[in-house]
Formats: sequence, C-alpha cells, structure tokens
Amino acid sequence: MDVPALVESGVSAFYINAGNIQNRGIEIQLYAYPVSTDNFKWNTSFNLSRNRNKIIELYPGRTEFDLQAKIGEITSWAVVGGSYGTLRTQIHSESFQAKDAVGNPIANDPRNGMPVLAWRSDARAAFPKRSNTWQNVGDINPLFRAGWDNTFTYKNFSLNFLIDSKIGGDFVLLNYRYGTHTGVLPNTIQGRDAQSGGISWTSQYANDRGTYDDGRIVYGVFPYGQIVDAPDGTKVDVGGMTFEEAYKAGYVEPTHTPQFFYRYGSASTGVSDYWILKNSWIMLRQAALSYSLPKKFCSSIKLNLLSFSIAGRDLGYLYQTLPYNFNPQSNNSNNTAYSGENGFLPMTRNFVFSIRASF
Repeated sequence: MDVPALVESGVSAFYINAGNIQNRGIEIQLYAYPVSTDNFKWNTSFNLSRNRNKIIELYPGRTEFDLQAKIGEITSWAVVGGSYGTLRTQIHSESFQAKDAVGNPIANDPRNGMPVLAWRSDARAAFPKRSNTWQNVGDINPLFRAGWDNTFTYKNFSLNFLIDSKIGGDFVLLNYRYGTHTGVLPNTIQGRDAQSGGISWTSQYANDRGTYDDGRIVYGVFPYGQIVDAPDGTKVDVGGMTFEEAYKAGYVEPTHTPQFFYRYGSASTGVSDYWILKNSWIMLRQAALSYSLPKKFCSSIKLNLLSFSIAGRDLGYLYQTLPYNFNPQSNNSNNTAYSGENGFLPMTRNFVFSIRASF
C-alpha cells in the first residue's frame, strides 16, 4: 500500500507490504465408486470449499485502503474489520428518514427506507437521488465454490463431465447500467406505452398540453424542502410526500418512462442500486467422450494404445443469476480485487478432437 512520505524526502509517498489478513476456511473432497462391474464403471468426486477473510490491521493510522479495482463508480476496498473486496460507492441511492417539525427522526414511519427522489424541473422527471456519501454496497467473496467430476466407462468407451459452480459474491455489471440508460435492454420496456403498462394522460402544463402514454409513478419520497412547479402554475412544497401522493394531489404529472431510465443510468445522475448483483452460477465446465480400440487390434498394427476423443470446454451455464445471459465469469482484470465487467465479450466454447497413440 502507499503511505504518505515526509516532504523532506522529495517524494509524495512510498509503497510498503503491510497488513494482517485472517483467512478461515474449509475444503471437503469426496471420492466414490458407486458402480463397478466387468463392463461398466462409474467414478465420481465432489469438492466443496469455503473461505472467509477478515482485515485485522493495515498500517498504523490506516483503517481502509483503496485496492484500485474500480468499475464505474464502484471501488473494491480493504477495510479493517471487514473483508478484502468490500465494494464501496458514493452513488448508491439515498434512503428517506422521516423527521418531526424540529428535525428529530421519526421511527416506524412507513416512508423510512424508501428512495429519496431527485427532481428535474426541465424534464418534469423524478428518479432516485444519489446519497453522495460512502456506503458499503457489496462483497466480492463467494459463499462457497464446488465442483463435481464424473467418469463413466463402458467397455472401451469413456464419458467424462465436470460441473463447476460458484455461489454468492457480488458482481458489478456496468453494461446493465448503460443498457438501462440507453433503453436497449428489456427491463426498460415496461411503461414505454400503454400496451406495456404506461400511464396515459394529457398534460395540463400551459406550455405542453400533449397527450402521452409513457407515464410511470416513480417509487420514492421527495426530500424535505423540494419545490415543484405544479400544472396550474403554482409552486408547491412536496417535501416528505411520496411521488404517488404528489401525483394524486395534482402537484406532479407522471414521469416519462424514457426520461426515468435515462436519468436512472446516466453518468451524472445514475444510482448503483440495480447493477451490483449477486453472482451465482453452475456451469458444465467440460465434457469428453473417448473410445479406445481393442488391444488385439492395436497389437496387430504394432501399437500399445490407440484412442480417439472429442471434448468440449466451457460448454454452458446450467444456472446463473445475472440477467440477459451476461457472462458471469467476465472480469475487468486478473486482479483478484475486481469482480465485474465493462464491455467484455460473451463466453466462448472450445472443442477439441484428439487421437492418442502409444508404441
């Protein structure tokens, strides 16, 4: 890590190896031969591993360290008392806290925890507001990893397949943000028109009067002191009101769905809530089929062994939690602090045909 240096040294910082990370984990390996006859054999093995790390200390005076693994505005950190790979950001949405007339928090208010809404008067659009404070929003470390390897042998044929899996751990899916911002992903269809659930209305603003069918009632609460221009031309304080309450009172009109998604994912106003995702997957990592010619035939052509095989690698996901077939094993870097993607190519499969001979 970098440590600030004295001015007299002539350098701004120096780099040291420091820190105390505690790792605790367990690994289980099981082997079995469920079937074994003269002509048929089944050999199977299962592996399960789980690891937990905790930052005990970094350096005197340091309680956190930026691991320089940034995707969008999401950065991976090492935090004392936390884990290596804690995801932090300043653009998570702000949560509403109800207050009384003198500013004291009100417990058990139904609005507590709802997103605070930002308001763009030029677009008459509401959308979740950034907190602009550092928040821990995820952890890249998986709950566990597992693998299951199987080999079936019948006479001279052999079939092998390997299933690989990772369960848990957070993933920064930046393309999900930009796809939402630009409206190219299916999650942006809802509310675009009446057929897809949009609200139809005729604007009562004097400078508009248009008829639309792409409206949506945004989930959230206006911050205290928020003033809006109502359709009748008056200025109204909607602070503490949900968008739905302000809409029913006639103070605002529905937000246009394209405007909502544009602001929801833009570089200047987008929040990170929806593109930090749990990343679990189960994959058919490998499958191979081979055939060995009979020993008698091999001997007749002066060979000890002759076999043919076809194998596939990274064949596909049996289960995954990321949306729209995004590749859950894409990553911005081989740096272990990264867990996310930005513009990576889809998964590729590899196939191999081989001939093996021994003399």
